[in-house]
Amino acid sequence: VNYAIAEHVENAGVHSGDASLLLPAQKLFVETHRRVKMMGQKLCRALKISGPFNIQFMCKENEVMVIECNLRASRSMPFISKTYNVNFIAMATRIMLGLPQPSVTIQPIDMDCVASKVPVFSFSRLKNSDPRLGVEMQSTGEVACFGQNQYEAFLKA
Repeated sequence: VNYAIAEHVENAGVHSGDASLLLPAQKLFVETHRRVKMMGQKLCRALKISGPFNIQFMCKENEVMVIECNLRASRSMPFISKTYNVNFIAMATRIMLGLPQPSVTIQPIDMDCVASKVPVFSFSRLKNSDPRLGVEMQSTGEVACFGQNQYEAFLKA
């Protein structure tokens, strides 16, 4: 029914809960965006998904690979809903209940801001914690900010 493509700032290998996100994606080629959308639609149909889900892709120079597909609402959904002013959770709930869902068009190119979601870590308060990021999530929270561009959004975070 609808989708959003956020961009992880960190390289692959950092847990998605520890990744900084930009919305809309700032450095994706148009062809990469098309491929991600097409692959997402194919996975949704093949798996017969009728509720919220997220797919993590790894993209480099228009080569797109699926890392994982989670059949659940992620912690990023409220951030995406707030950024696009579209309640993705309510939309998914209506669809799962078989209720009518009006079409909602999202045009990332028309947005007048960039949103960033940045993890918060408590390394200084957790004795013997390892501050190196990897595949296991370590963040204890997150902050979301809006700016005129990605740099302002990060500075506010």
